[in-house]
Amino acid sequence: MCGYAGVMFSQDSSFASIPNHKDIFFSSANNVKHRGNEPLRKAEFENILLAHYRLAFLDIASNIQPMLSKNKKWVIVFNGEIYNHNLLRKKITAEQGYHFSTKSDTESILEGFLNYGLEIEKYLDGEYSFVICKTDGSELIAMRDPFGVKPLYFGLEDVQTNIFSTAQESYLFKTKTLHFSSEIKGLSIEKKWQRDGFLRQITGLYEPIRTPYQNIIQLPPNSFLYAKKQNDYYVCKIQLKKQPVRPILTDSDLNQDEMLHEFSKTLYKSVEYRMLSEVELGVYLSGGIDSRAVTYEMINYLQHKKINRPLKSFTISFDNEEYSEATEALSFAQKYSVTPNILKVSNLNLSYAYKHAVYHSENVQPYTNCAAKWWLSKFAGKYVKGVLTGDGADELLGGYPSFKYASWWKFALSSVPGDNVFDKIKKLTSGASLRDGTLMKKLTPEKDPWLVGSSVEGTGEDFMESLMLWGVPHPLFSQIKTIASAILGNDEATKWLSEQKESIRSWYSFGYQSDDEFLSNPTNTLALWQNYFCKTHLPVQILNVVGDRMEMANSVEGRTPFLSREMAKLVAKLKDSMLIRGYEDKSILRRCYAKKIGQNFAMAPKKQFGSPFLFNENLIRNYQELITNKVKDTQLFEIKNTSGLFEFMRSDFLKKKASPHLLTQISSAFQALICFTILDDTLIKNNPPKKEEDYEEKVLNQKII
Repeated sequence: MCGYAGVMFSQDSSFASIPNHKDIFFSSANNVKHRGNEPLRKAEFENILLAHYRLAFLDIASNIQPMLSKNKKWVIVFNGEIYNHNLLRKKITAEQGYHFSTKSDTESILEGFLNYGLEIEKYLDGEYSFVICKTDGSELIAMRDPFGVKPLYFGLEDVQTNIFSTAQESYLFKTKTLHFSSEIKGLSIEKKWQRDGFLRQITGLYEPIRTPYQNIIQLPPNSFLYAKKQNDYYVCKIQLKKQPVRPILTDSDLNQDEMLHEFSKTLYKSVEYRMLSEVELGVYLSGGIDSRAVTYEMINYLQHKKINRPLKSFTISFDNEEYSEATEALSFAQKYSVTPNILKVSNLNLSYAYKHAVYHSENVQPYTNCAAKWWLSKFAGKYVKGVLTGDGADELLGGYPSFKYASWWKFALSSVPGDNVFDKIKKLTSGASLRDGTLMKKLTPEKDPWLVGSSVEGTGEDFMESLMLWGVPHPLFSQIKTIASAILGNDEATKWLSEQKESIRSWYSFGYQSDDEFLSNPTNTLALWQNYFCKTHLPVQILNVVGDRMEMANSVEGRTPFLSREMAKLVAKLKDSMLIRGYEDKSILRRCYAKKIGQNFAMAPKKQFGSPFLFNENLIRNYQELITNKVKDTQLFEIKNTSGLFEFMRSDFLKKKASPHLLTQISSAFQALICFTILDDTLIKNNPPKKEEDYEEKVLNQKII
């Protein structure tokens, strides 16, 4: 709902020594103004500078930030929504006799912290990040929601960020300056590449704390940062909750009917909370079960509250009909009397949006769906200020091909005798193959794997290689290895990948056991992969590339019912079979809503929200030169290693020889390098892409319905 930036610094810090440091700060803070639709509001104290841009949904008249406590000793900047904040303020009033001055959740958080300290976290249900500072510059507390829906970054002075590369319950460090912002571009700190963080992100080894940029970290989900001034330094602690997404369950007291009822009840409650707003909300509607379930419950809510207003849905359509879900979305909207709004965009439109989407995501990654989401949010913003989305369902309920792949691995080795996983693999592959033609067809039913978000062939090689190298079963290993080899060369890639073992294992096992036997046991594969994915890919890549960052790029708030506190508690009760049942993904969601919306709507196969790779023959030639110059300039790796990649991309003969999966992996490596060149221009060199308002308005007028 907002964007903010701030800095707390000691007088002998590097930041304080800059003559025009205030001007630099507010100039950087201006880079997050797109997150709000109101003018800048700021606060200045002796050692603190704060800036806030508001996108208001509640208590629109009086919820002004930065907000001071009544005693003027504390100040807060906040982004997000606390959906149960009225319960919190009732508790504070009953126990402390406090009288609130506003109706806002911002005041609820601030007074909640002053009354309950760090325990405030257990009373909050919502999507949020906030920073509370003591106005004398002596203390700071920052928190982020359990799944990392709302972003929060810190820029540190002279802190080696490699201390954050492995998962720990807490991290201790000290710094003379704490820069913070909703986005990296809002930090008043010079942006420079950090090689190891860069390599990890471009290859798809996402980290929830370290970033590709020097001295810049992301506060991980479900954590807090506390800083206290001691002499010239701030002594800081980041504390994480060490709990898995799901415990390893072999049995459950809940039968299926009870579980389906509880699931439906929980999702409705999540939707009900996220309808809390003084302005109209819409919904993103695709052809998948996630958005259909959310839409269905929004309709129920409006009927229950006797709100006589048609629900507005927003859908995007593409030139390439294989990627489009407009027909499916329209069919559902018409059945349930939803007002459909469908925008058609061309590949040329997507290419225009791509550089803007990359700039806002701040991620080095190979995916292009951010360009589609950028247009979708801009389109929705013409009609509403906020939307409910299906984000998080795939991660919590097993919706990606990699989840089915992990489930298959568990099944494939379950009946094979052996003392350990390597014995099982040896027996299974002696005279036979792990290749399962049925699995391959189920994982990627299309000729183009990119259509369903798949880059794995489904032969089991990913698991075997990752187990040998890291001791954990990683279903996307082949894509990671391909991208690493494309930019580092085979030998250097193998060496570098082997060095990532400790970090990868630590995030896999965070909340679980960390011994070799537990991590390699096929029985645990699905739960381990989900745990790793939700703690790394979800907050770092997915919620940046197609979540909050794309909505807020166009001053639209996205609300995520599947990522509620209550939904997380429910998911923790689920067995593997309630997520993946044979080849059926998101089984509990599909079966729960099959009776409500019909089999056809509930059981429709997943189609990845995405768009095709955004390059052609001419762009390949042009980008080879651009990439070459950028690599030489940054020296992040040697350009000679990419010669094979460039040769492959230029050669129709080599492309025709490649399998669809290998072609997808190599193309994704090239797309990631294009992304890198855009980020180096826009974020590192601070040259944001130019917006063409007339062109954008022309595209938005391509509305189908």
